[in-house]
Amino acid sequence: MRIVPIEYIPTNAILADTLYTLDGRILLKEGATLTARIIEKINANSIFTVYIHDEHCDNKIQHLIDPHLRHQGMMLIKDIFNAAGYRDAQGEWMPKSIFEYMDALNKMADDILDELKNTKDAQLESLDIKNAENYLFSSAINTAILSVLIGWEVGLNSEMIRQLFIGAIFHDIGMALLDPAVTYKRGELTREEKIAVLMHPKKGHAYLKVHTFFSAYVKAIALQHHEYLDGTGYPNRVNTDSIHLLSQIVGIADVYDAMTSDRPYRRALTAIEAIEYIMAGAGRRYAMDLVNIFVKKVNPYPRGSLVKLSTGQIAVVDYVPKGFPLRPDIRIIRGEKGDYEYESLSLRENNNITISELYFGTEILTETFSGSR
Repeated sequence: MRIVPIEYIPTNAILADTLYTLDGRILLKEGATLTARIIEKINANSIFTVYIHDEHCDNKIQHLIDPHLRHQGMMLIKDIFNAAGYRDAQGEWMPKSIFEYMDALNKMADDILDELKNTKDAQLESLDIKNAENYLFSSAINTAILSVLIGWEVGLNSEMIRQLFIGAIFHDIGMALLDPAVTYKRGELTREEKIAVLMHPKKGHAYLKVHTFFSAYVKAIALQHHEYLDGTGYPNRVNTDSIHLLSQIVGIADVYDAMTSDRPYRRALTAIEAIEYIMAGAGRRYAMDLVNIFVKKVNPYPRGSLVKLSTGQIAVVDYVPKGFPLRPDIRIIRGEKGDYEYESLSLRENNNITISELYFGTEILTETFSGSR
């Protein structure tokens, strides 16, 4: 199993994870053959990346929570955000009450946190395949899960973990309150639209203060998740002493999910590109200790990934040792399709070889390797 952008799907590849439509119905079940017609159907549903079964590795997707639970949670968040951002026929914002959803929200939080406890020491290694048009709602779940994984490593108690989870769910509620023409615009934003987006944390914070009984922690996360330690963030350009720890955690999780998600106006970056961006901001935008924890919780090269090495060869990732996300154990691929040979190699023991990039193609380079095992 490996993840590939749809333009790199090999002919008649087999789907390895179920896909859903924008309104939550099953689009394609795991095991479907991806013909050209079906790939067009996937693309038409704004899904630009999929998991496929791969001949080089028979691993399974390691979901941190049950996919059905994740999907149910996303659809609940969609209902809540749509109610909060409801507009009448004239386009006037007329928010509906979200209190009717609170019991379901609390149950979702209990169910997801219970499942995550069983995998709290695991790394995040599978990206959630999502419809790009549903980004706002799927991001809420993804950001909450990664935030909780970081929060446990920080040592937060169970009550603060719950506040962190709920705050992460609602961190972008302000985006749901903007004019949909801005929130879902595919092209470049005007100056006025950019200003509106920059104000979404304030708008979300104000909404939560008036329309909910959430704690001050949840409201602070909505307000501060785009603030940076050096005071260059938004909306208030506050610095280190004023940004709550929970807001800092969600800020890191949010930017990672945003960068690794397909959007209507751009394609996703790879996990390693997002990790490198966050690492570059350590000590300036983000607290160094939180970045160090984040890096340990995210695996940029999951088992089954194909990677291109600094030698020019293609290899499959077999195992990622804890604490060494960039130095996995791999197998270099040689030979012809149907008659491949593999050479095992530990990158921890071969420091002269590095991973250059994830590889999505089907042509396997077969240069002879002369390094030590």
